Amino acid sequence: MPRHRGTFYPAVALHYTSPSSWIPKIRLAVRVRSPVCRSCSLRRPPMDVQAAYRQFVAALREQADLEDALRLLEWDQATYMPPGAAEDRAQQMATLTRFLHARRTDPAFLALVDELAERQASLTPEQTVDVRETKWRVDRLRGVPADLPAARAQAQATARSLWLVAREQNRFAVLAPQLAEVLQLEREYAAALCDRGDVYTALLEEYEPGLDTELLDELFAALRPHLVRWVDQLRELSARSGRHPRALQGTFPVPEQKKLNRFVAEALGFDFQVGRLDESAHPFSISIGRDHRITTRYDPQDLKSALYSTLHEVGHALYEQGLDPAARGLPRGTACSLGVHESQSRLWENFVGRSEAFWRFLLPHASRVFPQLRGVSLHAVLLEVNEARPSLIRTEADELTYNLHILLRYELERKLVAGELSVVDLPQAWREGMLALFGIAPTDDREGVLQDIHWASGAFGYFPTYTLGNLYAAQFMETAEREVGPLSPHIERGNFQQLRSWLEHRIHRLGQRFRAPDLLQHVTGTPPSPRSLIDHLNRRLDWLLRH
Repeated sequence: MPRHRGTFYPAVALHYTSPSSWIPKIRLAVRVRSPVCRSCSLRRPPMDVQAAYRQFVAALREQADLEDALRLLEWDQATYMPPGAAEDRAQQMATLTRFLHARRTDPAFLALVDELAERQASLTPEQTVDVRETKWRVDRLRGVPADLPAARAQAQATARSLWLVAREQNRFAVLAPQLAEVLQLEREYAAALCDRGDVYTALLEEYEPGLDTELLDELFAALRPHLVRWVDQLRELSARSGRHPRALQGTFPVPEQKKLNRFVAEALGFDFQVGRLDESAHPFSISIGRDHRITTRYDPQDLKSALYSTLHEVGHALYEQGLDPAARGLPRGTACSLGVHESQSRLWENFVGRSEAFWRFLLPHASRVFPQLRGVSLHAVLLEVNEARPSLIRTEADELTYNLHILLRYELERKLVAGELSVVDLPQAWREGMLALFGIAPTDDREGVLQDIHWASGAFGYFPTYTLGNLYAAQFMETAEREVGPLSPHIERGNFQQLRSWLEHRIHRLGQRFRAPDLLQHVTGTPPSPRSLIDHLNRRLDWLLRH
């Protein structure tokens, strides 16, 4: 889970029709507007546009510095902060958020953005991207009350600390009152962003600009029959064949796991000169300027848990490392969207990390760290890491069932935001949803409603980006194989440079020059479509049925 709050997105209006039928036209109501009429603007005195742009860049980089300070506090809270510091940390984050919001909505800064937006013809194409995207973001913020961002930050910081306590005690009731406060503040924030529009869509656009509930409903409607069919087939397969031998379960001491996970991160290209790998209750990645930090969670009885979390978070970090360093703090140097961000993590975790080529590379190294793996067949490992069956935990779910976990969370959070579901009723709604979709239900809160930190962090509208990420990843990987050639021979030799370089130049370096749908069109030649993902997962299921 990457934590990128307050990033800037473009204000371009996108119009395209997908042949796959699930995506109609992306509609974006925001238009670049100026309070100065054109007839008046013709009489304005000449303006040094480049000097104004430099002033604009300086302001954005100051705001980025404040964001980085907030991220550092958040990283510390999730990793090393002592429990007794929670109240002070919440206040510190509220104070910094208040300063950040004041900078973003300062009348002089808003006037500067408006002026540059009116004079885009005098800017370079790259500069136009920065202005256009910033304009879209600040226009959304104009109606947000001055004290609301700080209140949100304080409530979320408190809720994150309580989530850790609730998870430790396995009691949702510990978190519920604070979560209700976070939810109410998110409703108020969304209402201020959208000015009487759909509040859930306003929250979605914090992570995936241009996305709305109609679009998501069509996406899940296209995927749902396949998801349900796959679960039914997996139940039959499980009843028929039982569980495969568990070579990657047993005794795997954490110190040795740390060595293996660091080796994997370095092999993929994660730069430890500008990054860290630590532990946290919920794995995440966070970027503090050029300092990219990831966390994982170790299970001494299961080698896969930390390994695949690390692969996932390294994917996020490689995206951040691949952004244009000269555009630090600017939209051109910021990730396109959270859906695209998730595509990078899911690509490395699943398309690479569960492949035969990857395990041909990794198994000999893992066997040197853990001698009990010597003699374990490659086939046995592939069966284990690709095993698919209905399960309770999203982060441990297989590719075939993962998107059903997202569908459950999407349906629940829409009801929460709309006021159709109360926080106190959430655990029961979760159990009922799991039974309906998976045929299984959690026996306690930790394996149910407390497994994710997203809602405690105020991240309503985030979960759908995981499914978008899966969809985008399938299209990107298909295109990479077509343009670069077969990647497996390189991967099995531990050479990830071919794929990493393709991703960096075709996706990462573009920053926010495109909205996600246009980025897909630009990179793959087709708009977003579930076809590549469905084809990939059908191949995965066919392989399981044959083995």
